Amino acid sequence: MAAQPLLRRAKTSAAVVEYVQREIFEGRLRCGDRVDVERISSALDVSPTPVREALVLLERDGLVSTRVHRATFVQHFDARTLRADFHVLGLLGGVAAARAATDRDPEVIAQLQSLLGELGRSGTAVARRADLATEIVRVQHRAGATPRLLAELHGLGGFLEWAARQSDRRSHEDIVEAHARVVDAIVAGDPRQASQARLADARAVAEEVISELIQRGVLRADGSNAAAGGGASPAQAARRQVSSVANA
Repeated sequence: MAAQPLLRRAKTSAAVVEYVQREIFEGRLRCGDRVDVERISSALDVSPTPVREALVLLERDGLVSTRVHRATFVQHFDARTLRADFHVLGLLGGVAAARAATDRDPEVIAQLQSLLGELGRSGTAVARRADLATEIVRVQHRAGATPRLLAELHGLGGFLEWAARQSDRRSHEDIVEAHARVVDAIVAGDPRQASQARLADARAVAEEVISELIQRGVLRADGSNAAAGGGASPAQAARRQVSSVANA
């Protein structure tokens, strides 16, 4: 009987994670802001427990950090850090794609080709296209990643994959072509090309996310974080956080 409440709580924590991600993505929570557990609990009509559990997951993703007096703050990010994170995601995904190309498992190839065909036919169905693109990458990960690599990909992909889904404004043809390059390389048994194509797609998605955040005013046109007023120093950021705790 205890499993059901745990399952509900896990789902609630996932909802809190998405809520905080959206608050950050849309600029309502900015770098250096204190994450108010009570406010989120009230907004979502949940107890503080799943909110705190969600903050642990978000800290693992590098979105928040728990510092002075156990208060949680939004971490600094900008175009440079986002490019670096997507680069790492692309490198790790490239390792999985390369291993899949080396193995050339007939079932994996058939599944990827089938998904790619569906992706090509998805047309203007944006949500369907995003689901198919996500599944193509997941198949590559499952096929080519070791358990440790799969865990790393899962951990790193959280906010990045969510942000990519909100931001990718590339044309249907460009998205299909990006995934086709990876799948074609896997089919051809070309691990180097599969790896390079997966990294290239991650880099392209990074630029889409950055453009979206600039448009939303979260980042400035030069890629710096709009909340880092005039380039606040680490010491100034720390004083801001201490002040937030004192005023809580």
